[in-house]
Amino acid sequence: QQIDAFKTFTTGFYNEDIDQLMSVVADSVQWSPPQYNGGALLGYEDFKAAGLYYFENFDEITFNPGEGLVGSDYAYWSGSLYSDGETNTDPNVMRVYGTWKSTHTQTGAPVYNKWYGVINFNEDNKIATFSDWMDVNGMAAQIENFVNNN
Repeated sequence: QQIDAFKTFTTGFYNEDIDQLMSVVADSVQWSPPQYNGGALLGYEDFKAAGLYYFENFDEITFNPGEGLVGSDYAYWSGSLYSDGETNTDPNVMRVYGTWKSTHTQTGAPVYNKWYGVINFNEDNKIATFSDWMDVNGMAAQIENFVNNN
């Protein structure tokens, strides 16, 4: 059911539907965004604002699960977390791997990112904690390269 919730989340990005995207995010979400921010955890409104930023600046935002992994096409992993040396079989924690693809609205530049997320779901199957990693600055570099070469 966590995979279905995550698919609702990514479909919300593709449809540019903030209500759909946020329907699987807990009001009390704690988010560690992909860009370095000194380790500050952000909340629901910041998470929503980030989604709206992407909607305003990118089109056809598409998640490709498992793409970019070497030797595996599995996108979703759960349990067996070793952060403190102990096995954790908590089924509410999921790691997700894949790529995000989009088109920069203003320039038409194609933008790609390898992406990794660690997501914890609450008892309502909503995203309670979310940590994600991608090369945010690489997006600007891809857009600049496209503009300079077209």
